[in-house]
Amino acid sequence: MDTNALIDFQKRVERELHGDILPFWLKYSLDTCHGGFIGRMMNDRTIIEEAPKGLILNARILWTFSAVYRYNHDSRFLELARRAYEYLECYFRDRDFGGAFWLLDGRGRCLDGMKKIYGQAFYLYALAEYYRATRFDPALRQAIDLFHLIAEHSHDD
Repeated sequence: MDTNALIDFQKRVERELHGDILPFWLKYSLDTCHGGFIGRMMNDRTIIEEAPKGLILNARILWTFSAVYRYNHDSRFLELARRAYEYLECYFRDRDFGGAFWLLDGRGRCLDGMKKIYGQAFYLYALAEYYRATRFDPALRQAIDLFHLIAEHSHDD
């Protein structure tokens, strides 16, 4: 691919991201009843209010809004990153054993307390990116603690 084609591709991706994808998430993703973000939406934008909320989606939301904020410094994305962090902190994080639960019900109660490495890894990435965006020290400490927890319980010689 030549330089002009790459530049054109980059512009199209940025238009899609800033013109469609991010505005959609800003407008439709908030769970105004139970906090955090919705767990499921149909193609016609019907929200399934009691749908479960998964760790992967919520960690990806935190990572995405943190990364977008670092890129464009738009305070709307910082606000959404904070919302995602607070929801993960309040409902997903296992305060007794560390890590984060795999799946919650629509109201934030644990449905599946498994600590799948895939989910923990996304949570770790999200915490690190949130720290990079905010310099919020508790997020960095959580990321480091989670790294050690993963190494301690999941190392495979």
